[in-house]
Amino acid sequence: MKSLLAVLVVTSAVLSAGEVNGKPEKPAPAPITSPDTKPPTDLKFIDPHVHAFSVRPAALDQVAQWMVERNIERCIISPLDHNGSRPRDEAEYQAMLENFSKYKGRIDRMCIIQPEEVETVEQAVTILKREIADGAIAFGEHYGVGLNFDDPKNLRLYDACEQVGLPVMFHIDRNKNMVEAGMQRVDNVLKRYPKCKLIAHAYWWKQLKDADRQLQQYPNLYADMSGAVVPAILNRDRTFAREFLIRNQDKILWATDEGWWSFNKKGNAPYPHYTFFEELNLPAEVRYKIYRGNTEKLFGFKPTAKS
Repeated sequence: MKSLLAVLVVTSAVLSAGEVNGKPEKPAPAPITSPDTKPPTDLKFIDPHVHAFSVRPAALDQVAQWMVERNIERCIISPLDHNGSRPRDEAEYQAMLENFSKYKGRIDRMCIIQPEEVETVEQAVTILKREIADGAIAFGEHYGVGLNFDDPKNLRLYDACEQVGLPVMFHIDRNKNMVEAGMQRVDNVLKRYPKCKLIAHAYWWKQLKDADRQLQQYPNLYADMSGAVVPAILNRDRTFAREFLIRNQDKILWATDEGWWSFNKKGNAPYPHYTFFEELNLPAEVRYKIYRGNTEKLFGFKPTAKS
């Protein structure tokens, strides 16, 4: 009996020390970058993945202030289906254009069409031509909610963007632009629309081996490293991460996926995107391309003199 009690006591101690409710206790995640690592000061970022309430008065003033605080020279806003982010009528569309006119050459914009909003490629082309005339420089963030990546409704949009020359920034996750293991659906689109430049985001990075293959195989594929998933994935093996970034140095776009939810969070540590690459000892040219050079080239921005 004493022996049994001793076992119970020891077992209880082990559970309380290393388990919660009988399950292994998960250790707190380690920071991805050292708190001593500082963002670069020898150059300014260009961020092609930002969200804002672009329709609302003074909303882009908030973006401009955030850019100063984060050492960002230029950014691109992509609309989401939130009230104030994407125009709902002509009056809001004109208000949005007025807001962007104040920051021409500093804050650019993407445009979006939801797959269910058009029935033909021609309808999409008509909409996109107007958007281009009014200053849109890319298409996104393309969600494709509830659709496979190569669903016919999505293909209409890729086709239209190829025709008008707009790069497409797409999002992949469990219920958006869905893909299978190996991401053959992404291959299908890249092959079918070779003149359409696609910018990968989100869960595309989770299949890193095939992501690497696709970047090497398709000249029309790029990848933005915004969102929490990317630094976490690359941080698993920093030796591989460095090799991956050097190998794909002309295809990776530094980006944050920051938005109205993060602009006013004073005193918070910056996202790891601001410091992660500083810890990889990348060659100077690779570092410059990722932080801004690739985005300048992809979107036709006039390059500034290197520091």
